[in-house]
Amino acid sequence: MIRESPLEILVKEKEQVNPAILLAEEFLRRDAGDLLSAEDISRAEDILQSSSLEIKILEGQLENFAGLPATPSLIIPVGF
Repeated sequence: MIRESPLEILVKEKEQVNPAILLAEEFLRRDAGDLLSAEDISRAEDILQSSSLEIKILEGQLENFAGLPATPSLIIPVGF
């Protein structure tokens, strides 16, 4: 069985900014006196749920990486 390299696994992953960070930035730009609407709270709950799923996926990826064998580099990075 041929295992994928860590780089191949990373390249396959979907790249995106965590939606919770985007929501937090949006809320931080509001005036402190503005209250959250029911729609804002519902959206925040949805985003927190999807962000929790993202964390679980990341934890699974870290477990997979921990099980991979070390792979020697073909080049030496500058500074080493």
